[in-house]
Amino acid sequence: MKRILFMTIVSCLWFTSNAQYDPSAINYGVVAIKSFGSVDEVGLGARIEYASNCYTTFIGEYNRLFSVDTKDNPDNYNELALGVNLILFNWYPTTITAGFGYIGNDSSVFEEIEDDALIAFRSGDFNHGAQIKLRALHQISISVHIFAELNIKSLGRQYDTFLIGFSYDFDAR
Repeated sequence: MKRILFMTIVSCLWFTSNAQYDPSAINYGVVAIKSFGSVDEVGLGARIEYASNCYTTFIGEYNRLFSVDTKDNPDNYNELALGVNLILFNWYPTTITAGFGYIGNDSSVFEEIEDDALIAFRSGDFNHGAQIKLRALHQISISVHIFAELNIKSLGRQYDTFLIGFSYDFDAR
């Protein structure tokens, strides 16, 4: 009986220590964005996150980046991203995750720097590439998480971003 109790406690501790979200959780979030490409470029975004298990999160996001205080040649563009994040470290209630995924945008500037991009191509007016995500996620309550995220994109250094945001799980108990 002691062995069964010990194994049950160890299993529960392992499961809890590896948890990013509850299994099958769907979280909705908003972000504020700062681009590394320009001093004047900022943005806003929305995302949806699905955790199929406790340590894998699939992320879909839409971002709108725009220039402020630039009258010369503002490059306002939309960005779509799909990706997956996995847990690197978990110090409850803070979790460090990393992931990769697809990134696409309709920036008009990309045509000029396309040859310098690592993994990228153009189809019509839309640019396609890959991104690497590094995120620190902190659980404020069962349903509210805040996070800071660094996105490195293969489209070029101009499109790399830093995000701060929060996500909410409407079904959390």
